Amino acid sequence: MKIKRDFVTNSSSTSFIISTKEPWSEDAFLSAIGIEGESPMRKLFLDLFEAIEQNKNDILTAVKEEDNSVGDFLRSDGFNEETIKIVETILSQNRTVYYGSLHSDGETAAEVFFCMESFVICDDDIYFNGRIGGW
Repeated sequence: MKIKRDFVTNSSSTSFIISTKEPWSEDAFLSAIGIEGESPMRKLFLDLFEAIEQNKNDILTAVKEEDNSVGDFLRSDGFNEETIKIVETILSQNRTVYYGSLHSDGETAAEVFFCMESFVICDDDIYFNGRIGGW
C-alpha cells in the first residue's frame, strides 16, 4: 500500500458569464463593478479582472464551434432558463458576452474567493453571473 505524504488538492471551478455595456477592458470592468480611484478593493478586482481575462471565451464563438444554440450551450453547463433569457437579451443588444470558469487552484486569492462564492450582478452596466459552482 502506498501513502501519499505531500500536498494533496481537490480542485474545483465555477462557471461564469460576463458582459459589460462598454467594450470589454479593465477600465470598463472596474467602472461597472463600482471601483473608482484608489479604492481599497481595487487590487482584489484587478486580480479578478486578470483571472476573467485569462479564462474567458466569446460565447458566440463557442456556440458556433459546437454547432449549438446559445440556450442549449448554457443549459449543458447548468445555467437556468432565466439566465438564458438574460444572455439572449444582452446578445440582441449587440453586446459581447463571455463565458468561462474560475478555479479554486487559481493564481490569485481573488480567483479562489470568487470561485467559492455564488453571485450575480445584474444592472445596466454589467451582467456577471457566477452561480454555477463545482463545489
